[in-house]
Amino acid sequence: MPVSLYVLLGSLLVIAAILSTRFAQHMGVPALVLFVGVGMIAGTAGVDFTDYALSLNVGLLALAVILLSGGLDTDARLFLDSIVPAGMLSTVGVLLKMTLIGGLAYLLTPLDWLSGLLLGAVLAPTDAAAVFSVLKGCGLPKRLQGVLETESGTNDPISIYLTLLLASIITTGEANLGSLVGGVVLQLGAGAVLGYGMGRGLVVVINRVEVDSVGLYPVLALAGGLLTYAFTELVGGNGFLAIYMVGIVLGNRPLVHRHNIQSFMDGMAWGAQILMFVLLGLLVVPAELVPHIPTALLLTVGLILVARPLSVMLTIAPLGLLHKRFRFSWREQVLLSWAGLKGAVPIILALVPLLNDVPGSTFIFNVTFVCVVVGTAVQGLSIAPLARWLGLTGAPEPEEPLRIELIGAAPPGSAVLDLRLLPDAPAVGQRLADLDIPAQMVIAAVVRNGRLIAPRGAIRFQPDDHVYVITEDAEADHLPRAFVPVAPSPRSSS
Repeated sequence: MPVSLYVLLGSLLVIAAILSTRFAQHMGVPALVLFVGVGMIAGTAGVDFTDYALSLNVGLLALAVILLSGGLDTDARLFLDSIVPAGMLSTVGVLLKMTLIGGLAYLLTPLDWLSGLLLGAVLAPTDAAAVFSVLKGCGLPKRLQGVLETESGTNDPISIYLTLLLASIITTGEANLGSLVGGVVLQLGAGAVLGYGMGRGLVVVINRVEVDSVGLYPVLALAGGLLTYAFTELVGGNGFLAIYMVGIVLGNRPLVHRHNIQSFMDGMAWGAQILMFVLLGLLVVPAELVPHIPTALLLTVGLILVARPLSVMLTIAPLGLLHKRFRFSWREQVLLSWAGLKGAVPIILALVPLLNDVPGSTFIFNVTFVCVVVGTAVQGLSIAPLARWLGLTGAPEPEEPLRIELIGAAPPGSAVLDLRLLPDAPAVGQRLADLDIPAQMVIAAVVRNGRLIAPRGAIRFQPDDHVYVITEDAEADHLPRAFVPVAPSPRSSS
């Protein structure tokens, strides 16, 4: 088949997946479910693709890109506030889920105890792509959102390690508990340290190196993140945690061309999700799924209503005894339990048994696929209503604001801030000339009802005006008092 035909088919699949996001947004269905559906439809229509090894490698690389993008959008203060409960959920919680799911699999399926644990390790992780996309716009309290996002960004390492270890034990018959504990600690420690250190170095490189095109800075950031991922993996650390840390460092340090980098990485993350889910959909044979659907649905119910809630309660409750800041009400624990969204990671991990010729590997893959698709659809559709019923929703997130970009080599940390004036902002009804604006800030423009207005001294501000401020300090604490309360959206000079 000529290369142009492959390009044609690939382009059509990507376009179909992108167009499906509009339907997903309108219906409230997680986009990943539709991406997988596009792949399945293409497979049944005659696209023949069964390369499990390639799918595994592409999936792991795509996951690295998604974690880098997710880290860029993570508030470091929220991450640090959430790291203790999220860290417990991504380690102890994963072990508990693996054990509970393994027990259910042993009771409900033909799998033996070790193979049941392998299925538990495969289904244990929450998925960063699913969590990041579904939680946007839900209006969850920052505390809960931080725990869920941090957990999803940090629980992949131990899940991947456990899956590889159990697959090896089943095929070789050798087990070493000391190696398990030591390996996990080494991987997590090396990943965190190398990710932070190389992330700081990448910030210096991006800020100090002048290249011919602004468009090269996002490529430099992506290459630096992937370099960190690969190097960390080669020295025995966990590359996924490392690249997530790189994203957090880049997203929370003064950085030139920040907006260009974030926009580029957002597009790359979407592309990675589409590629990953469509490939996984192509691997599925719908006729082979049908016999496993009843068992998979029972396991899905057990995972959602038993394994996840018990792992959350047994992990979170003891933390509340250590310090009151780690206490979560029963309502918060219910939401944490329900929002443990699955995604591509379990399906990718289900390829490991297939590639290692583990007995029952086809059963594990098909059951995992059904559990992920059904569970994600059910939970994704119901998170927002459940949060409202529990009284845990806050104000909706502000709409994506209009933005003005500066092209040029601006100092690190400088940004164009889009400040949307709320009705109770002191500036409303006041003239620009009468406001006390710090000398280091410049009012660049005002956008009112979609029209650009020159910021003359006589202009009077109105509610919902978008005021564009150029400043070298984009922190909310340093905004002009006249413009608070506002909905700030830092837009980096790029």
